[in-house]
Formats: sequence, structure tokens, C-alpha cells
Amino acid sequence: MSQKFNAILLDLDGTLVNTLYSLQDTMNKAMERFGFDPISMEQTKKYVGVGSYKFVERSVEATANRLYREAEKWEEKDEDKAFDLDQKADEVMEQIDDAHEAYMEIFRDNCTFKAEPYPGMRESLDALKAKGWKVACITNKPLEEAILVLNHAFGEGYFDYISGDDGTHPLKPDTGVVDDTLSHIGCSKEECVYVGDTNTDMETAKRAGIKSIGCIYGFRNQQELEEAGADVLIKSAEDIVKAIEYLESV
Repeated sequence: MSQKFNAILLDLDGTLVNTLYSLQDTMNKAMERFGFDPISMEQTKKYVGVGSYKFVERSVEATANRLYREAEKWEEKDEDKAFDLDQKADEVMEQIDDAHEAYMEIFRDNCTFKAEPYPGMRESLDALKAKGWKVACITNKPLEEAILVLNHAFGEGYFDYISGDDGTHPLKPDTGVVDDTLSHIGCSKEECVYVGDTNTDMETAKRAGIKSIGCIYGFRNQQELEEAGADVLIKSAEDIVKAIEYLESV
């Protein structure tokens, strides 16, 4: 086991826990309230990762963009219809704040829906904890819901620290969340590794000067993580310890 590192920082959605079902289900319940288009699983994977507001904004934009495209098709055939569609799309975009409020209301009761740790994650983290490692989660997910999901998936008190969106600080890839987390767990950047599944995660690690592990089993693909500069990639949460041993050797 590695002696150079003694702390692991992990993203939540798509890294620690498969939350796709809860995210998609919650969003589609919110979209239904407003008569907007539901989003697919693939859209969910693309839209998440930069905070709940951006997730809602991208989901609402999907409906608006469909209406804008329809308007373009009608411009030469029926200018009035094209204008009406443009107006409708504009009205959709004006409801982002309301849609976000609805999303958050639903999410409080729905955030643990079908949310389970990725296979091998618990075993990998238990192995590190047995060696005295600090284990922390840094997520752009709202803090209250992040705690609910992690308690549901791993049990209360499993993580040494949980950093989420509490409305008081910039989100990843801002490195302030890394500095805050390290101060709480008493570790330096040189002593930790960062695990995540998106370019936002890899950028966060790079900006902070921390070695990164990219999870291609998560929400994004291998190309994105490679282009974002992941130091090593893993196909399964079971490979975390091996990835750390690799980083120790290079």
C-alpha cells in the first residue's frame, strides 16, 4: 500500500455513487410540472457535474432549443407561427429560476432514489481506511442532499469530511473547496489523490496540484478524462488501490 499518500478526495455523482436514476427522475418530475420535455439518461450524464442550477438550466434549455429549431423551420412557411414558437421558447427560458426551485423541492425527498455505491467502492475505501487514510467527498451537489445520499449509501460518519454546495462558496473547479477540505482533514495536497469522473474533476485536481484518478465507469467517457489530463484511468472502483500504487511508483 502506498506510503506517499494518506488521503483520498472523491467526487460523489458518477464516482462514489451511481445517482443517475435519482437525478433523471427528479429532473423529469420538475420538467413535467412546467410542461417541458423530459431528459434522457444520456442528457442527464452530460448536464450534471457543475451544480444543481446549471443542471436545471441545461435541462430547460433543451426544451427551448427544440422550440427555436422548430421556429427556424417555419420561418419561410409561416412567419407568425415561427414568431409564436420563438416567443414560447423565450418564455421557457424565463422559467429557469422557478424550475430550479421545483427541482430542489422534489430532490429533497428523491435524492436517494436508486442511489447505490459503485461495485467495489466500499471495499476499496475500507482498505484505505484500514491503513489510516482520510476519506473525504468534494461535490457540487447541494450539501444537504449530498449528506443524505452518502449516509444512505455508506452509513453515517463514514467520511472524514463532506464538502458540498451550501451557497457560501464557489463550486468546482474552483480549488477553494479543496483547500477547505484539506484543512478539515489535516492533510496537504502532496499527501492526497483526487478521484472523479468528469473534466470538472480533473481540472479541479490539476489546478490544485493534486494527482488525479479518472473514473471511466462514471458519467463521462474516457476521451473527456484523457483530454482533461487525468493522471491514471480506472474502469472500476475496484481498481482504486491499484491506481494509487501506480501513482506512488511514478
